[in-house]
Amino acid sequence: MALSRPEEDIMIEQTQRPTARSSSRYRKKKKSELPHILLFYVLPFLIFNALVFYCVTTAPEFQMEVADTDDYLSTTVTMDLQSHFPTKSVTMTLNGEAVELEKDGRTYTAVVTTNGSIEATVVNLNGMQTKIYDHVNVLDETPPTFDGDPAINDGVIYLSIADSQSGVNFDSIYAVNSLGETLTPLTVDRSANMLSFEMDPDGLHVYAQDMAGNEVQANFTSHTENGVETLEGGIEDTETEASSQDAVRVTEETGSDTETDSAADPVSDITIN
Repeated sequence: MALSRPEEDIMIEQTQRPTARSSSRYRKKKKSELPHILLFYVLPFLIFNALVFYCVTTAPEFQMEVADTDDYLSTTVTMDLQSHFPTKSVTMTLNGEAVELEKDGRTYTAVVTTNGSIEATVVNLNGMQTKIYDHVNVLDETPPTFDGDPAINDGVIYLSIADSQSGVNFDSIYAVNSLGETLTPLTVDRSANMLSFEMDPDGLHVYAQDMAGNEVQANFTSHTENGVETLEGGIEDTETEASSQDAVRVTEETGSDTETDSAADPVSDITIN
């Protein structure tokens, strides 16, 4: 059956219309794949690698503070961990020796009793570490000093003493004369840091401490020449004297051991034919 021209055009249009719709759906599908890839592939990849980079390269963050001291005998050193990454170890050394730490949450505290260099080290679980250095110099480890030149007048010696940190403990000051008698100061002026003792020409040993217990010793003798009293002596280096005594003691013990070994192992004459 032959179709008229208008009927043929209608059939051709109906045949082409589904193909056009299918092509349009295909183009729409192609356009919707890019957000899908970004959301489910690219973004998770970036997040995962960022987390791996963070876990591998994160170093510890913390602050360290050396507190002031009230008694000049001890002070506290505090470490505050600011990062929340798991830590593997937290250590502290003072002059190269380990210091005991007390933990309270993310805060570590140590009590130190000597001046010196502090090194604090924190190591994360990933192996990254951070070190902070500080110096403890608030403790009083220096004994008082006898300032100026001592003076003598009418058999009385006048001394000036000072301490720049904990201060002079005037109650600890005394002297020992050549007879071994203990003497207390004749006068004490705490505001001027002055004191006086009855002088023993044959020898007077003066002892004084600061509030931290550091002690100084000064030895004096006196003589009269042409009617003028003259002082001799001064501060004694107790550490040097102690070192010298230790050296003499070691020498004597070494000599004694050598003599003992020589007596115990006599040399025998051996003749070989």
